[in-house]
Amino acid sequence: MSGPEPAPARRIDDPPLAGARNMALDEALLECRLVPTLRFYRWARPTLSLGYFQPAADLPLAAVRDRGGEVVRRSTGGKAILHDRELTYSLCAPERGVLGGGPAAAMAALHRVLGAELERQAGQRIALRRARPLASDVPGSAWCFEDSSPLDLCLGGRKLLGSAARRRRGWILFHGSLVLGSPPETPGVAQLGFEPDRDGLARAAGGGLGYRFLPGAWSEQEDAAAMGIAAARFSRQEFTCRR
Repeated sequence: MSGPEPAPARRIDDPPLAGARNMALDEALLECRLVPTLRFYRWARPTLSLGYFQPAADLPLAAVRDRGGEVVRRSTGGKAILHDRELTYSLCAPERGVLGGGPAAAMAALHRVLGAELERQAGQRIALRRARPLASDVPGSAWCFEDSSPLDLCLGGRKLLGSAARRRRGWILFHGSLVLGSPPETPGVAQLGFEPDRDGLARAAGGGLGYRFLPGAWSEQEDAAAMGIAAARFSRQEFTCRR
């Protein structure tokens, strides 16, 4: 007997965007909660994103800006990421089925299916870190990719992909970064070394989570919400340097 039909869902591939716009669009997914969505995106300029609770004084904000980059603060926790030679994704969906066992179980399920597809594409072992330490770990570092957790994906004993989550009214938002080429700020992390096949990643995520991600676009409601969110929070220096 065949299993249940996958639920309809949406996939969005955005062009490179400003940091505040990228963060506001992810937040709009969770605020509007219209349809399960998988989003792939890049950044218009190298962008340092701070974790929501992270002190800005811990990071070289001026140095990033001096070389033409941006600085934003995420709505999720964790440590800083320099978004440059990487692919960022977000997934926003109801907390049910595979995603209904709590944030840690949901993240593990998502990372397992993404890791299996990345392993297939790369021809190298890519798996959850679990209990073992990584060669890319740096004690006391303020950088996300130098501070691993058991649910991170690793390649060659180094961190390759990490994600963060936020929940609201029965939905959960994940966003995470896949390193394609290690930035100078964190030279010891793993790097995939090529642009992954997004179609393969979308099929793998959909198959593992029970969705069929079809090409879609932002609704007027989401676009308006993102504009308001960016103006109120992510574009404001007071928000970025609030800690």
